[in-house]
Amino acid sequence: MAENTVGSPVGNNETFAVGGELGTSASKFCCDDTVVLFSSVVGDCLTEAMENSWRHMNRSADSRWIRNLAVFDDNRNSWRYVGAMTRRSEKTDWFTHKGLLTNYDDAFVAIKAGLFLLSLEMEKKGQKLDRIGLGFGITVRHGENVIEKFFAYIKEHLVERDGKKFLLIKAKNVALNEVREIEIQLDFSVMQYQAYGAYMALLFSKYNMTVQNTYVIDIGHGTWIKLPVVENEAEIGLSESFTEGIFTITRNISNVIFESSGQKFKIPEQRLMERLPSKDYKIEVPGAGVFDFSKLLEQQTTILAREIGDKVAADVASLSQKGQAIDYFIIIGGGAHLLFDKIKKNIGDYFGWPQEVVDQRVLDARATGVDSRHINCVGFMLLARDQIAMDKGEDVKPGFSVANIVQEL
Repeated sequence: MAENTVGSPVGNNETFAVGGELGTSASKFCCDDTVVLFSSVVGDCLTEAMENSWRHMNRSADSRWIRNLAVFDDNRNSWRYVGAMTRRSEKTDWFTHKGLLTNYDDAFVAIKAGLFLLSLEMEKKGQKLDRIGLGFGITVRHGENVIEKFFAYIKEHLVERDGKKFLLIKAKNVALNEVREIEIQLDFSVMQYQAYGAYMALLFSKYNMTVQNTYVIDIGHGTWIKLPVVENEAEIGLSESFTEGIFTITRNISNVIFESSGQKFKIPEQRLMERLPSKDYKIEVPGAGVFDFSKLLEQQTTILAREIGDKVAADVASLSQKGQAIDYFIIIGGGAHLLFDKIKKNIGDYFGWPQEVVDQRVLDARATGVDSRHINCVGFMLLARDQIAMDKGEDVKPGFSVANIVQEL
C-alpha cells in the first residue's frame, strides 16, 4: 500500500476527517457531508491594477468565494487566481497534466484553496474546521518516490508550534475585495493512489468493512486509471494511468467534424463535452447546419472501452497466475456514464458470466450512493476517518452521505 504520514495522528473529538484529490480537470475536497469542486488550474500572480480593472469591468452577480477565489502563494509572495477566477488570467497553469502533478507550488496552493472553501462550508453549519486529519489521493503514475517527495514538500511548508503542525491560509474574494486568514492544525496526513478512494467508499458502504478484492477503473477528463486492490493493498505493478479519457473522445470527434463539414470550422472540445451529460449529441456548425455526432461518439467510446477491457483481462490473467482473483469491479469518474455499459459487457463476456452475475459484480458509483466524480475524495475522507478511529481505539463509523455539493459553475 502506498501511503505515508505527516504529523502524528492524535484523533480526538475535535479532529475532522477530510479527503482530497487533485484531478486532471477538477480538484475535489470532502468533509462530513460536503464536497467542494473547482478547476485544477491556477493563474498569474495578481497585481493591484489587474484586480481593480477586473472589479471595474465585472458584471457578474455571482460573488461567491468559489467563483472569485485567490490564494496567497508564500513561495512567490503574491496572490494567485484559483479555479474559475483563472479565466481572467492571461496565463494559466494546470497543475496536473497527463496524470501527473506538474508543479508542487501550484498543487499546494490548490490544497489551501480546497481546505479554505471547506472551512467556509463548515462555518455555515456552526463548526470550525481548525483541526483535521487529511486523506489524500495522488495519481498512480507518480509512484512511491514522488509520494515521498510531495509529503516532504508539504511538511516543509507547515508552521510548527509546540510540536503541532499548522497550515496557514490567506484567501481573497476578488469580487468583494475581502481577505480572510485561517489556520488549520494538521494532525496527520495519509496518502494513497487516487482510485483507492473508490475502494474505501465500497469498503464502508457495500462491503460492510469486509475486505474484498476490487478492480477500480477511473475514467476522467484527460486520463483513465486502473487500480487492482488485493487484500486491502494496491497492486502497484498492475496499476497505471493512461493519457486517454473523455478529452480524447471529444478531440477526435471535433477533428472529424472539422474535416467533414466543408467549412473547416473547429468545434471546441468543451462545447462537445458540455452536451454529453444531457445526451444532446447535435451541434451547430456555422455555415454547415446541425451535425449529429452520436455515431462518432458510439465509435469512439467503443474503441476506448475495448482498450480498457483488454488491459483488465490481461491484469486478471496475471493475478490468476498468482492464485488471486477479483471479487468486484467498479467503474467511476466523470466519463463513467459514457463507457460503463460497454466495459461492463466486455468484463462479463471475458468471464462468461450470466447477466445476473455481471450485475452483481460490475458496479458503478451508485453502489456507494455517491456520484462517480466525487467518490474518490469521499473515500479519502473515510480513509482519514478510519485512521482517527484506529488511533482512538474505537470502531470506525461506516455511515456517510453527500448532501451538499459546492462547485464553481
